Amino acid sequence: MRDTSGDGLRVPEREIDRRTLLEAGLSGLVLLGLGALLPIGCRGYPQPPVPLKFFSPEEYAVFQAIARTILGLDADSVDVAASVDDLVSRMTGGVRRDIRWMLRIFEHGTHLFDLKGKRFTGLARDDQEQYLRGWMESSLGARRMVFRALKLLASLGYYGVPATWQAIGYDGPWLGRKPVEERFAHEKPMPLGT
Repeated sequence: MRDTSGDGLRVPEREIDRRTLLEAGLSGLVLLGLGALLPIGCRGYPQPPVPLKFFSPEEYAVFQAIARTILGLDADSVDVAASVDDLVSRMTGGVRRDIRWMLRIFEHGTHLFDLKGKRFTGLARDDQEQYLRGWMESSLGARRMVFRALKLLASLGYYGVPATWQAIGYDGPWLGRKPVEERFAHEKPMPLGT
């Protein structure tokens, strides 16, 4: 370990050798390839209660189940998937494609990673939490990255809904709602010779 902060704290370093980099890259390629082969959805998904901009009805249901499990929400609470649908609809094509693949891999990965007979949305809440924990603590770096991406999207979607702001003491954006205060009295310019 070496001191990288300048204040005496030691930060552990992990050297990434060529083999580790190739293994991580290969596992990521395998997961993306698997996502491209999986079906977009199957029958049995409920219709979304809102019009969608990006998600298909199947992807909406998958993401809503993921968000509820990650955030510990009840079925009647905030519609995180609708918020994320709006957010993702404004992203670039490559990111949007990757999000679709992540949702497919995550939904149908129960058969491959946990040998379950049901997809993620069909599992009981305890099994969903256990499945998420498996992604979070996986030895495959690509699975951990997918978990982090889904967790980030769920958090962005949840805290992007105004109904959640009061619980954290946030009164909303000030821009356009509160007047801008002038804090400084500007002085008149003086000639350089004075």
